[in-house]
Amino acid sequence: MARLHTYGTELRWTGNRGAGTADYRAYDRSYETNAPGRPVLAGSADPAVSRGDATAWNPELLLLASIAQCHLLCTTAR
Repeated sequence: MARLHTYGTELRWTGNRGAGTADYRAYDRSYETNAPGRPVLAGSADPAVSRGDATAWNPELLLLASIAQCHLLCTTAR
């Protein structure tokens, strides 16, 4: 019998400097990712691609980290 797993996150853009996205250079690429019961994860775009913050997690790093974590957990469970 299969178990149902549900996951929820909320993404909030924090880069508005007042003018929204009126101009490409007028806003930061920063955001916060939230999930119930977990610490806030600060993120930004990859600076090599889109003027992001090099000290924050970016979507590319998060994807790579999630794949590495799945691989680690699947190989250690055997």
